[in-house]
Amino acid sequence: MPRTALFALLLASSLAATGIVVEAQDPRPTFSAFPVKSIYRGKSAPPRITAEQRAFGTHIRTGARAPVQFAGHYTVALFGCGTECSMFYIIDAISGTVYDGFAFVELPTGWIERQKGPLLPRIAFHPNSRLLKINGCPNERDCGFYDYLMLEGSGLKLIRKQLLPQAFQY
Repeated sequence: MPRTALFALLLASSLAATGIVVEAQDPRPTFSAFPVKSIYRGKSAPPRITAEQRAFGTHIRTGARAPVQFAGHYTVALFGCGTECSMFYIIDAISGTVYDGFAFVELPTGWIERQKGPLLPRIAFHPNSRLLKINGCPNERDCGFYDYLMLEGSGLKLIRKQLLPQAFQY
């Protein structure tokens, strides 16, 4: 059984034991399901920071200097924004285009305490995949598991979400 299906089964079982019913959903996509053809290895273009992004310019410029981390030719400027909070921007290493991300906080403590096994990272991405996963609460609400696809020239597109039960929402 794939790990994602096993995780979903364990989650449903643990929540059912607490009297909470979880609707069955498709398993989360895998990084290998969204491969890229190649990974850019050239020099990164300077980021083109908009007026709205200027407040986070230092974080964006620092992130833009990293080697390609995501979807073949993107870097991810990931930084803290408070207790248990992370924020990110995605930078195209070839063009310098900066795509807005958003802030998200860790999954609720009550839900985390009920889980067995290793904790899921708040954000996950790979250089050879267009898939980005967030396990948390975007903009401090709607806590759950989010899967995004990086679209050339458009940024992230939400392709799947699975919210935690209402008892675990902020």
